[in-house]
Amino acid sequence: MFADIFEAHNKLKKKEISSAELTAECLKNLGANKNNSFISITSELALESAKKVDQEISKSGVSSYLHGIPYSLKDLFITKNIRTTAGSKMLHNYIPPYEGYVAKMLKKAGGVLVGKTGCDEFGMGSSNDNTAYGPVTNPLDPNYVPGGSSGGSAISVLEKSSYFSMGTDTGGSVRLPANFCGLVGFKPSYGRISRYGQIAYGSSLDQAAPFGNSVLDMAIILDQLTENDPNDSTQAPLGNTKSTEYILKNEKASLKGFKVGYYPEFIENCREDVQKNLKESLEKLRSLGAELVEVELPHSKYSVAVYYIIATSEASSNLARFDGIHYGYSAKNQTGLEQVYVASRSEGFCDEVKRRILLGTFCLSSGYSDEYFNHACKVRRLIRTDFDKAYEKCDFVFSPVCATTSFRRDEDLTPLQMYMTDLYTIPVNLAGLPSIAIPNGTSSQNKMPTGFQLIGKAFDDERLLSFAHNFMKGVKS
Repeated sequence: MFADIFEAHNKLKKKEISSAELTAECLKNLGANKNNSFISITSELALESAKKVDQEISKSGVSSYLHGIPYSLKDLFITKNIRTTAGSKMLHNYIPPYEGYVAKMLKKAGGVLVGKTGCDEFGMGSSNDNTAYGPVTNPLDPNYVPGGSSGGSAISVLEKSSYFSMGTDTGGSVRLPANFCGLVGFKPSYGRISRYGQIAYGSSLDQAAPFGNSVLDMAIILDQLTENDPNDSTQAPLGNTKSTEYILKNEKASLKGFKVGYYPEFIENCREDVQKNLKESLEKLRSLGAELVEVELPHSKYSVAVYYIIATSEASSNLARFDGIHYGYSAKNQTGLEQVYVASRSEGFCDEVKRRILLGTFCLSSGYSDEYFNHACKVRRLIRTDFDKAYEKCDFVFSPVCATTSFRRDEDLTPLQMYMTDLYTIPVNLAGLPSIAIPNGTSSQNKMPTGFQLIGKAFDDERLLSFAHNFMKGVKS
């Protein structure tokens, strides 16, 4: 395996290796690792696609950075004629008749799909335990969770069964697993990538987001997925972008001229081992030339409450279609329409999904929507305003990804404790901002990875990625 997409691309370009060889190696690693990272493995299709790509390369050369690169997709992305389950019994046998945007664009680039990865059901969870297909194991230590909801995607990159993987980030579902697994995870600005063909959890929060081994990988993937799509009215009309070209053109090991804001309260509330590494990362930013400035994000403390009102309200609406009649699993031996609804949703959804549907339905119910949902939307606006004010003083905001490292699977956290693990990632989704999770060493307590995130202004994704790339370059130099 090569270090990242960029290195593998250069080897393919020079014809020093073939896509078939890359794909075979990824499939071999997939078979050797028993981490339950995949729900569906597309071995035959992948090898067939790789051979076709090799024929294209032999005739016309490599056409894009992703041409011939093996990858995986979280099982929330619609793939034509390939089973798509959303990690749920509700969709256990669903074979989509059409191609979603992300799958279509990666296929267009010549990428080779090796399979669909495990996830918390409908993207609801922080541990990858809430699934009908069994939990995903963290190969760094099987006693610790890989993070969720995109844990399978993270592990597919960590175990080297794919060069990159697409997850979805609704409240931190890519950045949290990246942080727990020592990977790079990037959540683009909301509206940057079309959500057409992405099974919805919270429509105003969901965003397709990649995992990889380098910041440059994130830029390569973003470039391929930034194309205007008439099927998504919420997508920003940006047109094609050149993030990769921007990064390579501005590559240097200095951060001089940039201001990085940090909210001291965020860091002080982290566990001691995580706090130590965060402070070291801040000092590294300073030593590379960045100016550190304190900022205020006072409404972020309400973000978890706001998020779980808005996200669950949207989920209760989005998941109403899965009733055993219109869509999804249908319970057998029921005598009436209401019984079919009740039995199908009771048997088809796991406890966490039921919990969030109930909470969302309550928040939208008559007499309570003004008190809860509408009020949450107002506080959401205040959270975005806090970031806007912070960016008057700085270019990027530095923040923890999580107050702890990955937690043990046997810790038996309550639902509320689990929800609080997303305290630092949720404000980014509520504000619709881009954010990149970067690894920064390991914990002195349990040797598990730690990291931090850099948050940029809305649609300032290229500059954020360039800054993060130069930070990583400076750290290695």
